Amino acid sequence: MKKIYFICSLLVIFMVSCKEKSNEETKETEARNENVPDTLAHSQKTEDCPKEESLVWQGETFASYTEDTMRGKGVISFTMDINDRLDFFNEDDSAFGEIVLNEDMTFFTLKMPGKVIARKVIPNYDFAAFDFDCEDINADPNYFIIYINKEKRKIKKDVIKYSFSTWEDYIKKQHIGLKSCNLIANPKSSSQVFTVEKINGDEIEIVSNKDCLGEDAPFESLKGKVKWKVGDRLLINFALCN
Repeated sequence: MKKIYFICSLLVIFMVSCKEKSNEETKETEARNENVPDTLAHSQKTEDCPKEESLVWQGETFASYTEDTMRGKGVISFTMDINDRLDFFNEDDSAFGEIVLNEDMTFFTLKMPGKVIARKVIPNYDFAAFDFDCEDINADPNYFIIYINKEKRKIKKDVIKYSFSTWEDYIKKQHIGLKSCNLIANPKSSSQVFTVEKINGDEIEIVSNKDCLGEDAPFESLKGKVKWKVGDRLLINFALCN
């Protein structure tokens, strides 16, 4: 009888021990999942990311927007000096518009459409930017094939200074903001600006950067991983520094 009682006691102790161990392992797994900002959560949310057009710059007669759709092989950036002129042509060689940098360091944009959608166009001398989604720069012997208002346009080669970046190289040079549907684990990441540390396919490692925040904006030291694109759609914003 004592022997049977002893065996039963051992079984009870064994079962209690197994249950406690199982509970501990469950808690450890939950803790790891809470602390690791892996991209599984982001891949579930990015389905909800809507396509957007965002205002970049607005003047009296001209406004420029950017879009989430990536077009071409990368981004071409033009640098304008005094009296330089960017002439844009349609695919049939008809004129689309022009931008001129005047001697008083103002930009003439009246011959452009009232609304322009491009990667980043800012006709302001202190913050000037003329970035366009672009096909391979060797695609045409005489023209750069760029995108304005979601359609192919052309710029003659050897007109003004330019640089071309693949999409991966371009985002490494930019300050980025995160969309509400594609945040890292910390909820404060929605108000921060980041730089890209590393690119792994569609995923990027990012770290918050105070250089692009306004003087009154609170800075949070954050880092993590997010997806930067899915297919030809951007899942991040290019932040405009204050």
